Amino acid sequence: MINSVSSLPFVISASEFTTTTTDPAVSAGALFGGFLVMLVISAVVGGLAMMGMFKKAGRKTWEAFIPVYSTVVLFRIAGMSGWWLLALMVPILQIVAMVLLAINLAKVFGQTAVIAVLLVLFSFVMYFYLSYGSARYLGPQASKGPLGATGDQSYPSYTPASN
Repeated sequence: MINSVSSLPFVISASEFTTTTTDPAVSAGALFGGFLVMLVISAVVGGLAMMGMFKKAGRKTWEAFIPVYSTVVLFRIAGMSGWWLLALMVPILQIVAMVLLAINLAKVFGQTAVIAVLLVLFSFVMYFYLSYGSARYLGPQASKGPLGATGDQSYPSYTPASN
């Protein structure tokens, strides 16, 4: 009969474990650093996604890389007021603003309702489609017309002002 548990071969005593402690400041710094790296990466990739749209609209490409300013410019490219940026700060109103932005972007680039829905659902990927695909910028006046207008039928071709 076994007299103690410590005599069993599979029991590990507490003295065989070592513990390490991590300074909370180091953990917080690593977390913040990782967050900062992800923020920079998303800003650069987002800027690349919008850069082609800005170029097609006659804007300077560097404007796509300034986080808040690029959103104001994107609203203006879509034929909307830059003040819609404030709507993005109100929880339910931000959904309305993003849907309207997607619809108007589809209009000003001569796209169909299907592209507008895809812009709502997958805006990040669809920005690359509008930027580097065959979409042609029709100008902000196209946002007042129907979806799918090609510019040849409803609107004169948009030529951006020279900078």
